[in-house]
Amino acid sequence: MARTISREVASIGIRLVDEAYMSWCTAQTQCQNALRAWFDAGPRDRAEANWAYRAALDREQAAASDLESLSELAHAA
Repeated sequence: MARTISREVASIGIRLVDEAYMSWCTAQTQCQNALRAWFDAGPRDRAEANWAYRAALDREQAAASDLESLSELAHAA
């Protein structure tokens, strides 16, 4: 019984880390796209593109922080 629970907990942990990694990858790609859009924006759109990039960067940093926290928990276990 304890072994089954331990395997289930490990499986959940792996899925959480995998999901955090995929979320970070997605956020990183979105951040790159937003940065490119900012660079390519014309003068009228540059400020809005900068805000979009900064928001994407915030999401990428949050996803990286989540991944780091889960990775540290996984290594501690």
